[in-house]
Amino acid sequence: MIGLLVAVFAVTMLFATAAFAQETDATLEALYEQIYELRRQVVERQIVLGDLTEAEGNRMLEHMEERFLERSEEDYGRSFDMRGRGWSEDRGSGYGHCWR
Repeated sequence: MIGLLVAVFAVTMLFATAAFAQETDATLEALYEQIYELRRQVVERQIVLGDLTEAEGNRMLEHMEERFLERSEEDYGRSFDMRGRGWSEDRGSGYGHCWR
């Protein structure tokens, strides 16, 4: 009898954990989409203010979109990190929270 109760409890916990994981994944996806949208708006505003040329801004926006799509195909796994800020010499562009 106790074994049956333990088995039922274990199965119940597995279903509850799976449902929670799906909810968390949906929440993360929505948050990453908001981050992407805000970053896109920042770059567009920097173009309007003259902080970036249109060519620089468009290159940044294109790169951001490519990376966002790559990461979304990977289900926003560990590759969607928040490394901070930096400059990629090989690409000639910034990464992380700063693009300049």
